[in-house]
Amino acid sequence: MASRQPRKPTDTLDYFHIDRNAPPPTESQIDTIVENLINPQRHKRVPGVAVAVRRNARLVHLNCYGYANLETGEPITLETIFDLGSLSKQFTAIAIQSLVLYKKLKLTDHLSKFFKDFPRYADSITIADLLHHTSALPAYDEFYVQSRLAEEDWYTRAMTSPDHWYPRMSRRKKQEITNQDVRQWIATQKLLPRLPDTEFEYCNSGYVILAEIVAKVTGMRFADYLREDLFISMAMSDTYVFDETSRFTARSREIVNHAKCYTRIKNRFVPVGYTPLNFITGDGNVHSTIVDMLRWELSLTGQEIMNICFPEEAKEIGQGYSDLMWSPAELKGGKKATYGAGWYVMHDRFEKEELIKGRRVNRKYETRAEYHRGKWLGWRSYFARASRWPVPRPGKNVDPNDWDSLGIIVLSNATFGDNQFMTCRIAQEISRFYWGKLKKDNIMNKFNCG
Repeated sequence: MASRQPRKPTDTLDYFHIDRNAPPPTESQIDTIVENLINPQRHKRVPGVAVAVRRNARLVHLNCYGYANLETGEPITLETIFDLGSLSKQFTAIAIQSLVLYKKLKLTDHLSKFFKDFPRYADSITIADLLHHTSALPAYDEFYVQSRLAEEDWYTRAMTSPDHWYPRMSRRKKQEITNQDVRQWIATQKLLPRLPDTEFEYCNSGYVILAEIVAKVTGMRFADYLREDLFISMAMSDTYVFDETSRFTARSREIVNHAKCYTRIKNRFVPVGYTPLNFITGDGNVHSTIVDMLRWELSLTGQEIMNICFPEEAKEIGQGYSDLMWSPAELKGGKKATYGAGWYVMHDRFEKEELIKGRRVNRKYETRAEYHRGKWLGWRSYFARASRWPVPRPGKNVDPNDWDSLGIIVLSNATFGDNQFMTCRIAQEISRFYWGKLKKDNIMNKFNCG
């Protein structure tokens, strides 16, 4: 693909008037929430989390807890790099959307347009199906076992065997498993279990194929395309895609600032690391810091304010990425899924009694949420956004002063040994601090943190 004129980096921290030289804002009650959840026994040294919270257009909390490396005693800081797991999918969706905007592909393009080695069912799978998890493609890790490259318990072993692969993340085999291998595995599947676009079933395979489509259309490594098209322009200098070609020196920021990850086994934290699937991209493997993820969240917030409160102006300047990411997938037969592109989505209405001009009235509200979890080995992340606003009168827009919104990012380098997804639980408890425990008032209470 012909190279485009590089865009000047735009740092959303500046746009939202966040002083990077000043101490970040913190809320003591959020500190208490986090510390009580990740370290209730107040042990001296445990893995931890980095947390960012936005309320409306203001950063209200940015803090770090616990240790990036238990062995060296290095704490988690604002510069600590985490593996985002499936939070990476939103960036894959953005890469696809950018190519749609550049008119390099269409969401209705079929898989067979890009790869000729798939069976005939590729004629009925669209890019939209891959984005929405409605393609009916099989999970690639099943092929990993079926091809006898691994035992059925390979992941369990990886989660229980001490391994210090992080933060160096060096290759251990001459030929590591790559996206190309995954694509070839999937192409050997002769039949699909059902027709595409008839059911939602979360599946990582579609997003690996999407990364391969990006590489095919652009003639670039997927990692390079995301860096040049998004990360550089967003001033996300500590964010990158890790794949089999990644090489870092011992003193590089990617190594020095990268956390290790841990799983809790019998009340102790064990470092875990290498698997042969650690180099696959598209479904995961974006690595980032809490500050870079805050930059991304603020960018989404700017788009949301325009789309909700100033829709006419938003149309004039061109639609952003939010329509694709946050519009629920429509299946054949008119049924809607609870997934957009890289995000789960939720929408509801409720009534709230308010005192307006001396009278108590029931006011109708709309509310919505976008959220996703990330999980790989000991890495756990959660990104949740929610907004609520009074339903405006017909023909009127939402008043920006009535728009109420939360954005919460929680990045962690450990499982904490319970049945709850800890980073989701932290996000949910933080939302209750601002919006309460009732599902009616706080849509984040509907999240399943199991």
